[in-house]
Amino acid sequence: MNQKYITIEEGEDYRTIAGKMTKLGYKMNHATARNILLSGMRKFVMNMAESLGRPLTDDECNMLVMRQDIHEVLGDILPLCITEETKSCPVAK
Repeated sequence: MNQKYITIEEGEDYRTIAGKMTKLGYKMNHATARNILLSGMRKFVMNMAESLGRPLTDDECNMLVMRQDIHEVLGDILPLCITEETKSCPVAK
């Protein structure tokens, strides 16, 4: 498999996210920020696939969350899902 690194063209990189989380009292480095994001994405993708009637294997899910295009699509979709409650969360700012 030809593995590519996920790059961020818009938004914040893992170091910036880790810095913000550390300032909020959650000591974190960029690798931890990446691992937390990927863990959350795995849960999201698994739940979405199951709700659509097409459960994924762990390997299928891991392959999907490492794809650049999945990150780009979720980056477009997730801001549309933000509620007023979420906007008041200090981590979301």
